[in-house]
Amino acid sequence: MKYEQIEIILRNEYPKIWHSLLSLHHTYKNLITLKTSENCHSFDCNEVAEHVVDFVNAIPKEMINDFNLMSLSYDEIKEKQRITGKRLTQKSNLLRRNFRRYMNIRPDDDEFQLSFDNDKLDSEKSYIIFQDSKDSETGLSAHDIKNYQQRKKYSINHSIAEHVDDFAINFLQYVGLFLSLTLESEFHNCDYETAKKEINRRLKKIKRILKNKGILLLGMSVLELQKDETPHYHIQLYVAPEHREYVESVILQQFPNEQDRRNEAIKDIWQAFNLISYCLKDSGKSDTYVSFIGLQRDIKSRYNAVYHNEKYKDLSDWRISKSYKRIMEKQPNGMILLLIRGFQDERLNLLSSRHPDFYYLKTDIQKLQVMYLHCIHFGEFKNLIDNEFSVSMKLRTYKIINEFGNIYNYVTSWVYNNQECMLDNFYYWECEKSRGQPPPSGEGKGLSDQRKAIVSDISADWHKNHTSRSTGAESQKNLILI
Repeated sequence: MKYEQIEIILRNEYPKIWHSLLSLHHTYKNLITLKTSENCHSFDCNEVAEHVVDFVNAIPKEMINDFNLMSLSYDEIKEKQRITGKRLTQKSNLLRRNFRRYMNIRPDDDEFQLSFDNDKLDSEKSYIIFQDSKDSETGLSAHDIKNYQQRKKYSINHSIAEHVDDFAINFLQYVGLFLSLTLESEFHNCDYETAKKEINRRLKKIKRILKNKGILLLGMSVLELQKDETPHYHIQLYVAPEHREYVESVILQQFPNEQDRRNEAIKDIWQAFNLISYCLKDSGKSDTYVSFIGLQRDIKSRYNAVYHNEKYKDLSDWRISKSYKRIMEKQPNGMILLLIRGFQDERLNLLSSRHPDFYYLKTDIQKLQVMYLHCIHFGEFKNLIDNEFSVSMKLRTYKIINEFGNIYNYVTSWVYNNQECMLDNFYYWECEKSRGQPPPSGEGKGLSDQRKAIVSDISADWHKNHTSRSTGAESQKNLILI
């Protein structure tokens, strides 16, 4: 049964209801009429009209007041946005979603929404932003730019999630959990805003309880829609093995409906790459929200700036340079998050500072990893395994500094001079960028007398210990001298 069959009855006998439905699109009017006739199992127009009146009276007044906006086509929405200066597309989509949830119909059955989306897609493809120099009617469209931005966001989210997995598993030695959290049936019939607010409240409470217990959480959460457009979470979570049982109990306490399907709601992470791809499969949709647990709120902007080798807030040029090189390796590397100060817990960020915080350093392996990070970041080596720092050595790219002898031995010069077939001269300077040719003369280097005396002694000792060379090497040297 269609709405046209009962419209005259509503107009004559129920003018107020008829007026409320006047601004609603005919597609939704027919849906209301069809659903009502199916529920009352009747094809009598008067009886169906009475049930439609009851149905409309039960609809929230806020939804009835927005019948006009949700019934506008995409072209009409654009015109209204031009006049009012307000963005109404997202709001109209939200109104239609709430109406579908109230009517208990799927998005694929909403013909008006499908038509709206197609018109929007055609408009984006036809709007050329960057014209082709040879053909003004072709070029980069708004749709192309949108797809590029979505791919860029996907890449950033995927990379950060991989770095989190590498840091949590290989450095902190945490265990990975994959959570699928849904709401009870009562939240599948309410409006979208109420359901979203409820599931966010529960997740925030879980994080607050665990934070008060001093439990560190790392991971990624993705809020997306189920088939009936009820929001639910997919969460990639990492916790310490000793805290796992307590964390699971807190999660199930806030989501009691998951008790019966505990093995499905909480799983172990076996392949992080596939899991991350699964979580982000719908990240391009406007109703999917990706956020990170235990990382800075601006982690995406921070990572994007470093990826493009640009300055960002509290990051030094040295940190950005080192992080950029690690990112260009295209491999999961948790040290990147340390170098860009990406964690909310400042004790983790301090691991990349000159004076690291030892709160999370429990094993010698972790200390070795931090020592390696310091070599990358500061170009120096500190023995963090022994608490006695009296034997600390600083490794620079061009020199080794012994803090006690005050002797500078230029590494690449030593390598250069100790090769076979080299002239029997001793050079004191860096020749790292000489690209194989003999180093320049020593005049004008400005070595102090004390430095010259030290180097002279080193040179004498070196010649004393290397007086016996093979005949072949001597003959080759003579050839070079000639």
